[in-house]
Amino acid sequence: MSYRVLLVDDHRILTEGLKMIFRNNSTFDIVASTHSGAYALALLKAKPVELMVTDYSMPDMNGLDLIRQAKALFPDLKTIVLTMHDETSIIKEVIAAGADGYVLKKCAMEELAQAMESVVKGKPYLSAEVGQRLFQLAKQPEPDEPLTDREVEVLRLIIKELTNKEIAAQLFISDRTVEVHRKNLMRKIKCANTVGLIKYAFANNLV
Repeated sequence: MSYRVLLVDDHRILTEGLKMIFRNNSTFDIVASTHSGAYALALLKAKPVELMVTDYSMPDMNGLDLIRQAKALFPDLKTIVLTMHDETSIIKEVIAAGADGYVLKKCAMEELAQAMESVVKGKPYLSAEVGQRLFQLAKQPEPDEPLTDREVEVLRLIIKELTNKEIAAQLFISDRTVEVHRKNLMRKIKCANTVGLIKYAFANNLV
């Protein structure tokens, strides 16, 4: 049996590379690829697949939201997150949303093939490093995650009421990276909006 696969990642080099790797694979047929979460949902409706491999960070929505919406539409769809993010909190959220596999991009592509073969057979798959992190967390819950130096930089610029585009220009990073930092700040600080970030910054003498 050949399983139809949808790739969702805004790194064209990665998607084209994966297409080449699986070109002669008799088990998996990559039928479509896109850089957009919204377009991925449209593709799923127009051309149903058995497996979706998606990045976590994308321009229009993150992999967590994409998986939630895709699973709501197609409960039997198998999903794997292929990402550079190794934060335990993100891993837990993605698994809770229904992801069947979680593979780090720094791992060899051979591992992605193993993950794909595993999840289509109904067996969840985690990169070894991801599994180890979750195992350690189960043994001893993590303390609150400290803010990174870059997150503090972004927070200070948010306090100055700079937009994502302005922050990106000042720090020489992309708008999408700023958005990821903003979401990580809200997650770590446990707030739902910019007001919460401002209160945290003043309470912790970051301004």
